[in-house]
Amino acid sequence: MYLPWVLIAVAYLVGGIPIGLMVGRARGVDLTKVGSGNIGASNVMRALGAKMGLVVWIADLLKGLLPVIWARPALVNPGLLEKPFPYLAGIGFAAVVGHCFSPYLLFRGGRGVSTALGATLGLDWRVGLIAFGIWLFVVAVTRYISLSSMIAAWSVPVLFAVLPFPQAYADAQQPYLILGLGFAVLVTLRHLPNIRRLLSGTETKIGERVQAPLAEGIGGGAESETEYR
Repeated sequence: MYLPWVLIAVAYLVGGIPIGLMVGRARGVDLTKVGSGNIGASNVMRALGAKMGLVVWIADLLKGLLPVIWARPALVNPGLLEKPFPYLAGIGFAAVVGHCFSPYLLFRGGRGVSTALGATLGLDWRVGLIAFGIWLFVVAVTRYISLSSMIAAWSVPVLFAVLPFPQAYADAQQPYLILGLGFAVLVTLRHLPNIRRLLSGTETKIGERVQAPLAEGIGGGAESETEYR
């Protein structure tokens, strides 16, 4: 059956839409030259303010949530697929990979945190809400979004492992656990520049707004300075 693979491909294409970069361009700001160089919500917040950061955060979250929600009725249907949950997990992971390695940006992109949260909420709202609560707590204590994101990402596989699943969804636990590990590893790898800044004491804390230069030659310049992080 081709439907699950079509849905995975669609999730990748949806996840790859560079919302943050588009919002920055609309405001005359090249996000790749501001702050961390990331095109995600946290850097949008630093460059354009909290309201625009919230808009991008919600949009990036929906890129992970909506493909899973749309696919669930089609896949979790008695008689259609014997084991639908690995495909649902694959759809969630494809959306996050699309955000991190966008086909519209020559396979560059963001960190994937918001999109991973959306996909997790679509798969198991309990895990998504608890992971988000952990993120909020660590942000409140440390004021480091990057550190909070990595800790929350690693909480996802732990939660999938320890939370009880209803009998009807027992087959979902293993693929969801593997998905959670994939999210955690991918998010950590995408935060390697942040890890270096955390270790050197130069990572930007939440609430510290950076000066946003006007966009000129977006995507141009030295690769080290314009990487779509």
